[in-house]
Amino acid sequence: MAYCDFVVKYDPKTEAPEDLTKKILYTLFYKRIANKKPTICFIGGDSGEGKSWGCLTLQETLLSFWGLKLKDYLNSINVYTPLQYPTKFRKLINDKKLKKVHIIAMHEARDIVRAKKWYSFLNQAIGDINAQSRSVKRMVIFIISQFIRDISTDIRYTLNYYCKVSRPLGKKPRLYINIMWKDDRDLEKPKLRKRKLSGYIITPDGRYRRIVPQYLVLNKPSKEVITEFEKRDRESKSKIIEKKMDKLIKEMSQDLEDSNNKINAMVEHYSKNTHNLTLIGKRRGKKWYLNKEFKKLHDLTDGETKEFQEKLIKKLKEEGVLDNESK
Repeated sequence: MAYCDFVVKYDPKTEAPEDLTKKILYTLFYKRIANKKPTICFIGGDSGEGKSWGCLTLQETLLSFWGLKLKDYLNSINVYTPLQYPTKFRKLINDKKLKKVHIIAMHEARDIVRAKKWYSFLNQAIGDINAQSRSVKRMVIFIISQFIRDISTDIRYTLNYYCKVSRPLGKKPRLYINIMWKDDRDLEKPKLRKRKLSGYIITPDGRYRRIVPQYLVLNKPSKEVITEFEKRDRESKSKIIEKKMDKLIKEMSQDLEDSNNKINAMVEHYSKNTHNLTLIGKRRGKKWYLNKEFKKLHDLTDGETKEFQEKLIKKLKEEGVLDNESK
């Protein structure tokens, strides 16, 4: 059976692959909202492959269809931690200034909340948006997480698209899109299936050519958007980590008496939770550095900051997380 998910005009001689991507996304997302159909899109992929960047590119592209710029709405449509969800969602539904904005994205937060709570949050949040999208405002919902199993079976049945993002070295990010469908041939045991995206290109001579794209090429988000997003994401998650850290330090202080309790506790925490390292620092070449906000976040002196960095790098080297040339 030949499926048709899009029909677009495209001239490969005068247009770039990114132009084809934009036209296909227009059909998959914008036209659904224009026809009052909410859209739910899961974006998965390994850590560091560009899930968040891919989602930002999708947001920039979709908002452009409504004549809007992502930099003006970045913080309104991106949920960095579960605690932000109720406030941001209510504003998207009720604030007249956000009337033309039909996007909400929930970024992975399993590194700062327990897996069970992350699972519960996702399913409750998606259920809420589903109900509102049908009755109040149609929304494009992006769910970013490493694993599809983070979503309950019932919620999976509401997905329209299952996507994965990869970022090959030296190349632009690639978006792999699968269409979700329900196989109800056995009414007693219906199953959720996915299939490859497919459609037709209308060439300049008027011919229809069927294509099944392996992936869509994505431009990187604008530098301004990336900088602001990473800052917001880091600040939001760091506040939760800071509270956890304070609790850990108090617990350790009961057992330790030396003056380095705080630093040692922090080193112990970050060396055991290496997924949080991206929130406090960056690797540049073979070296690793703390970011500027870290000192202020944990209320450290210059000496304490230097001591923490030296001890953490030493610990990470011992555990094989950093190579011996990192300083």
